[in-house]
Amino acid sequence: QMTSYKMDGPHRGFCLVINNVKFDGSLQERKGSCKDAGELERVFTWLGLDVITYRDMTSQEIKDLMRTWQHLQDHKDRDCFICCILSHGESGAIYGKDEELVSIRMIMSHFTAKQCPQLAEKPKLFFIQACQGKEIQCPVYVESDARILDLSSMQQSISPSESIPEEADFLLGMATIDGYVSFRHIEQGAWYIQALCSKLQLLVPRGEDILSILTEVNEDVGRRADRFGTKKQMPQPAYTLRRKLIFPVPRDPPPSQHH
Repeated sequence: QMTSYKMDGPHRGFCLVINNVKFDGSLQERKGSCKDAGELERVFTWLGLDVITYRDMTSQEIKDLMRTWQHLQDHKDRDCFICCILSHGESGAIYGKDEELVSIRMIMSHFTAKQCPQLAEKPKLFFIQACQGKEIQCPVYVESDARILDLSSMQQSISPSESIPEEADFLLGMATIDGYVSFRHIEQGAWYIQALCSKLQLLVPRGEDILSILTEVNEDVGRRADRFGTKKQMPQPAYTLRRKLIFPVPRDPPPSQHH
């Protein structure tokens, strides 16, 4: 039986949510993203994390923020670290509000055992809602979180496994496989984030580990995308976790019992 990460300390950990909604140039406003940010905040608070939300950050501000969190001493009393980023993106990178790209791998590399010893051997989870491709015209209510990718540039796209540090204890949950757009309902939020939040609420109380939960998220999003026939989205987790990651069952009922 595979052992589990220790997740029963007095402090679960910090969860950063970076929500980029408005951009300085030609990138469209990401309507519906505040619903996602709010939902992540509710669900991870329910799971015992201290959630801190940042809005509309430039690429430099994102890099500075990672440096700040990397050096935080408090991590040593925490079980894990989570970072969620909601933005537009390209292959292996996300956009700051200044429309400059920040590499996902670079973001994560701040939290390796070497760079952040307080989090050594603890699970570090990153959830990215961003397209890894380019804008396409979608049915009325659905917008994509990307710019159009011609096939030539898709050939050089990087897989999620190449975008995570070659170190243990990381998980990268991407809204979509590389080179594809991911969809966001302008009222109901992103398919991936909404599925992630609802599956966490359903399956954590049943004692499921994070990879089983993300597999169900894949299934949910894969099914959802089907309705238009032409536009599919398939999330894809990449990970170097060495153990099962099981969140302790919260005492309170899940925040969106009304779903």
